[in-house]
Amino acid sequence: MSHPSLDSRGVSEILGLVFAFGLVVSVIAVVQLAGTPVWTAGDEADHSASVSTDLASLDSQFFRASGVESGGRVAVDSDVSYPERYLVVSPPDSVGTFRVDGADAVTVTGASAVGPEAVFWDGSTRTYATEAIVYEADYAERDEARMVLESGVSYLETDGNPVVHRQSLVRGTTVTLVFFEGDLDGHTTAGDTVALAPVSVRSESLPVYNATDPVRISVPTYLSEDAWVDLMAEEPHARVVSHVASGDHAVVTIELDAGVRYDFRVARLGVGEAVEPDPAAYAIAVEGEDAAVPSGGRETLTVRAFDRYGAPAAGATLTATSPTPLGGTVAPVDGATAVTDESGRASFTYTAPAGVTEIEHDTVTVALDGASGPGATVSIPLEVRGMGETYEVRNTTPSTPEPEDDFSIDDGEVVPSNAFTGEFELLGSAIRDGWGDVPVSVTFVADRESHHPRDWNNVNDRRSHSFTLSGDDGDGLSIVATARGYVRADSTVDHRQVAVLRDGDPVPAIRGYNGQDDVAEFVAPYISADGRTMSLADNQAIFLFELGTTDPRSNAFDMQDVVILVTLWEDEEGDD
Repeated sequence: MSHPSLDSRGVSEILGLVFAFGLVVSVIAVVQLAGTPVWTAGDEADHSASVSTDLASLDSQFFRASGVESGGRVAVDSDVSYPERYLVVSPPDSVGTFRVDGADAVTVTGASAVGPEAVFWDGSTRTYATEAIVYEADYAERDEARMVLESGVSYLETDGNPVVHRQSLVRGTTVTLVFFEGDLDGHTTAGDTVALAPVSVRSESLPVYNATDPVRISVPTYLSEDAWVDLMAEEPHARVVSHVASGDHAVVTIELDAGVRYDFRVARLGVGEAVEPDPAAYAIAVEGEDAAVPSGGRETLTVRAFDRYGAPAAGATLTATSPTPLGGTVAPVDGATAVTDESGRASFTYTAPAGVTEIEHDTVTVALDGASGPGATVSIPLEVRGMGETYEVRNTTPSTPEPEDDFSIDDGEVVPSNAFTGEFELLGSAIRDGWGDVPVSVTFVADRESHHPRDWNNVNDRRSHSFTLSGDDGDGLSIVATARGYVRADSTVDHRQVAVLRDGDPVPAIRGYNGQDDVAEFVAPYISADGRTMSLADNQAIFLFELGTTDPRSNAFDMQDVVILVTLWEDEEGDD
């Protein structure tokens, strides 16, 4: 019988260990080979979440920059790196594409500004260029994914299914238009940053109102029509009216309800590279318009310039015509030329001509250098008042009435000396805001008893209104007028808001605000032949109300928001 040697036994044990180790390695290799796609997909999911966070930060920075004058830089890690694994080869690192893409036009139609900026924002179509910021990852295992920041919306899209991060185009009555311009080099690497800077941004919103026509906004988008319809379904005043293909993207049109005031925020942002600002496009008067200047006196006139995005235009040159039509002179407040500051403002000094004895009208014309079209010039109307003239409208005027129609006016209250019948006739009403004519109601008070005729619930309707009531001798008779949302004025209390004209009083030389009729036009049938004084019967008085402002220095303080003629007749039956 033979026996194995000690050497053969050692070789067998070593071979066993080798085979066992090989089996372990094979199992590990099989496990890694099977698990690598899962692990790779997990790595890619982690990277996607990281980039999603980075782009959300970028979107937030864009959103902040659209409302304030500040820029910034945001780091975005678009590179995909995979860890080293034993026995199997990991996918190679990849670089996602990060670019500014999809250049197209944004159009805004029907946006009419509330206030003087309506000279430019007049409802006509405005067109602006914009682009989208697009990131597309190059993953080995996960489905195709991209993240998009457009004008008005940002979202993550995976395999064609978008998840919206922010919809900022229309939120209630706030409309935010952010335009992107610039260029990126195609990708960023870990630690690189995306620079952004506001180019045209205004800190205050632009109030817009169109009473009859809807406002329409068309923006380029990669989102589907159904996605936009879902987004606008949450908005009470907005709806999608069209979604038209335009190359590799589309243009969606959003319609906003007419008769609603919207606050527009418009911003132009540079991405990745410097973008030149636009020149000034229009200018408006912000101080001195309709000012009353004494003969030989001075008045500061301030003009503000804006670019076509509605942002203040710094460094714009303004030139005023001097001398003026009446012979006044205009000069810049500082330096040889008037150049706008960071807020877009520049000021001039107007000097009225000497020797004016009555009320004369003058106009200062300011031109915005290099601009053409609506708002390129500003006309600032002025009154020049002769020295020594009195233009104050008195609340109380002594008179010598006929005995049968004896009455007095005591601090805005009419006090008849006999039983009377009072007739009230509306001579006119004119007060407007951005939404249109402001409703004005009138109440008549006799002996502390209020009378509120239904026909006088709103007299600012360009119709005739009249009312009659009777009272006893000594009964106080007064008028209360209220402009909805503005001022309530009682003729017996609010003496600054109410003036009373009697026969022989000077004709008020008060200009109507913002193109409205002057007081003199309302009382024209009761002006004497000389054109200087009122011609009223002894039993008549005219009440003038200011309901738009309580500041007598304001240009809006025009005393013709309600104008009422009062006529009193002796009531013989009531005199028993």
